[in-house]
Amino acid sequence: MKISKFIIGSSLFIILLFLSLSLPAQTWTDPVNISNMPGLDNQPDLCIDKSGTLHCVFTHKLESNWRKIYYSKSTDDGQTWTTPEDISLNNDISLMNPHIVADTNNLLYVSYDYNTGNPAMTMIYLKTFDGIQWSEPFIVSEGLYSSHQNKIYVDHNNRLYVFWTYQTSLFYYRYFESGIWSEAVCPYPGDYKWLMISSVVDDINNLHCAGAFLDTGQPPSQSRVIYFKYDYLYEEWSDKSFISDATNTASGIDIDLDNQNNPHITYRQKNYYSGQYNDSTMYTYFNGNSWSAPELVVNDPYEQKIAIDPYNRVHIIDREKLETGTKLVHYQKYNDLWQGYIIENSEIVVGNPKVIENNNILYLVYMKCFEDDDCRIQFTKNYLLTGSFSYENWIEYVNIYPNPFKSETTIEFKTEKTQQINISIYNLNGKLIKTLKNEYIKPGEYRTIWNGKGKNGKEVNSGLYLIRLQSGRKIITKAVEYIK
Repeated sequence: MKISKFIIGSSLFIILLFLSLSLPAQTWTDPVNISNMPGLDNQPDLCIDKSGTLHCVFTHKLESNWRKIYYSKSTDDGQTWTTPEDISLNNDISLMNPHIVADTNNLLYVSYDYNTGNPAMTMIYLKTFDGIQWSEPFIVSEGLYSSHQNKIYVDHNNRLYVFWTYQTSLFYYRYFESGIWSEAVCPYPGDYKWLMISSVVDDINNLHCAGAFLDTGQPPSQSRVIYFKYDYLYEEWSDKSFISDATNTASGIDIDLDNQNNPHITYRQKNYYSGQYNDSTMYTYFNGNSWSAPELVVNDPYEQKIAIDPYNRVHIIDREKLETGTKLVHYQKYNDLWQGYIIENSEIVVGNPKVIENNNILYLVYMKCFEDDDCRIQFTKNYLLTGSFSYENWIEYVNIYPNPFKSETTIEFKTEKTQQINISIYNLNGKLIKTLKNEYIKPGEYRTIWNGKGKNGKEVNSGLYLIRLQSGRKIITKAVEYIK
């Protein structure tokens, strides 16, 4: 998600020139541990104020139904962080889903779900920080019990919006402006399910929103991703635009804007391949007139996030399965091919990513588990230099044919670099089925055959499989369907 858009002037050019000479270009920095305490820390959120200070909040688990909200900041662009501070001061209640924003005066707002161990009584709370002390909590959703999944945004005029899901079907919001709270409003009342999952503010304070919609009587598998908008000038909410087929999920939906204030959305969709129960990272954008046809980025992911840089380059980050554990992957598109870079992996789990772009740098916070009950909040960043692609291109194209196949399929690719390459087949659980190639190759075109058999020589079951081409941390994943 974008922090701000700007005109690239002479000062920024000097900064970028300095970075290009002094920093390892086009890589993610070594991770920094923000939480620095034993136990289970997760659900991080991040913002950057007008002074360039980074602010992070996250949850810390003490018992099964007792989680606190902690806060830490960095004044040196993420190199070091303050000792985490307990800002919730709750003794026995579970708090979840913390979110943080900063207004133009560097006033901090933190929203969170209160009493999540009792869903019927869950409420949305808010605290503020003026640079000296934290305020007492304010109940945003007063009178509306079973409010959860809060979101918080602030526009360029310092109007603060707090959104939340009421019960299980509709979203509500209030805004805070000039010291006054509005009434709680449900902009789309009805018998359907209409959720707001992610939003972003444009240059003239309009809110662009991505969410999920399910009509009355439809099964959850028919949930679809929608786009809608709040017009700041006229104080009106638009009608919805459907941008996906059935997704069966309201998670993994994220939105950002390009330099023309056109929205781009990534989301997780199930059943992308007919007859297969798998997840897919999808991407679509609005070109000023219509939405593009959704593109498949990669199969079998979770927790999609999107950020667009000042050069209108699209960056998608998601969590994907390993044979043991998970990994975070950063995707960009080159020559109509989504190419990934593995940021982090864990034999337990790595996830909960939050990515923002500011001054041509991607900032990322996420959770990494070292043991089942030892999960920490990590920080890394990526300096995005000029050019159309942030990493060294390593594959020119990949073709898989036939697909689906019965007897054998051909993996065809081209590279212009000498490199170590691994081509392996995985199932949808992340289990290695067979390695087809693992060797140094020279520039050229290559073809590799897979005959539908595993490393034990036995024929695999019919279904969807993932073909992964990998060189170091660079990765491309394609799906192929085998039919007996």
